[in-house]
Amino acid sequence: MRIKFALLAFACAFSAAFAQNPPAPAPAAAVIHSPEVSVDGKVTVRLNAPNAKEVIVSGFADRLTVRKNLAMQKNDQGVWSVTTDTLTPDIYVYSFLVDGMRVNDPANPDIHTSFGNAGESQVLVPGPNTWTPQPDVPRGALTRHFYHSAVAGDEREFWVYTPAGYNPKRKEPYPVLYLLGGLGDRSDSWIAAGPANTILDNLIAQGKAKPMLIVMPLGYGNSGGPAQARSEGMLQAFTSTLIDEVMPQVEKVYNVSKDRNGRAIAGLSMGGAESTFVGLNHLDKFAWIGSFSGAYVMWPGAMPPAPTAVPVAAPAAGGEVRRPMNLDPATISSIFPALHEKSNAQIRLLWIACGTEDRLVRVNRQFKDYLDSEKINVTYTEVPATAHVWPIWRENLTALAPLLFQDKK
Repeated sequence: MRIKFALLAFACAFSAAFAQNPPAPAPAAAVIHSPEVSVDGKVTVRLNAPNAKEVIVSGFADRLTVRKNLAMQKNDQGVWSVTTDTLTPDIYVYSFLVDGMRVNDPANPDIHTSFGNAGESQVLVPGPNTWTPQPDVPRGALTRHFYHSAVAGDEREFWVYTPAGYNPKRKEPYPVLYLLGGLGDRSDSWIAAGPANTILDNLIAQGKAKPMLIVMPLGYGNSGGPAQARSEGMLQAFTSTLIDEVMPQVEKVYNVSKDRNGRAIAGLSMGGAESTFVGLNHLDKFAWIGSFSGAYVMWPGAMPPAPTAVPVAAPAAGGEVRRPMNLDPATISSIFPALHEKSNAQIRLLWIACGTEDRLVRVNRQFKDYLDSEKINVTYTEVPATAHVWPIWRENLTALAPLLFQDKK
């Protein structure tokens, strides 16, 4: 009993002492605001890394893909920060190099998606463009659809944008644009990096584009993703995933046109190669075709599969050896055997654009020359001082969308 009383007395005394002198609270973790965009277009990024010896932010590339590497400074609380110069209004990607290890911004949930990896953090510097959300503009909806692809042998998805005020019972079905990403992209890349939904929201609200649905499928015809994108039969298999699997699901669930004049297909890079390959070989299904920086070297038979099969060019920056890109008329003719002058009666619009500093501009020009030689009507544009970058593709969609589904003059 004496031991129990002693322990009780000790506990009471300890409690009283604890109440009078509680331990100091643990320091609160620093609340990091990153990225922060100023009214003059400068971006400040921050990272809490008190034990790091060096932190660099890499990104904020210009239209020639030249990234900026900015050294960050650490304050007394262990938070690193740096502010960019004034940036042109656009969407920028960036990441941190922490003692040489690349990491995304943990304070920024906005990610530029990429197939099979973490992508990069991204930030919008707002401005007078179609991909900056505008106040009081009605917003469309985004819906994610999952399905099993018997063609590719995997589980995959596609996204559907429906415009504000979409009426599933409207007497006149909505036109539909099938919008494709590039090599390395996921099915949601046109949403995360486009953002196609915001572009169409703004254009429709301004009366510049017709209300339309956008369908964004995964762009690979097999289960290997980018690693097997150059494999034999990939584009043919992708064609089947789109026409035989995705399109029937879309037309079953949504009030969309099943007429070729109400269907368009467009895409960037690999998606540009796919949109022309699918569209021009299936003019019974698509009347409107768009290509942004089309990677036509991915067409079947366009490039020899073995690196030693053709001469190599001088090493590029960083020591990478690149093969020359070249398309000859005979190859193009074999890819589009049914494309000839009479096809103009079916093509409502064939729209092709590429940056002048893009490595793919050579094959885009060769394809345009072939179309001219065959007397195929094409709207062709080259964007000066621009490489293979998202800014041009956002601009391409902004320019193309108002042209789609317009009545014949």
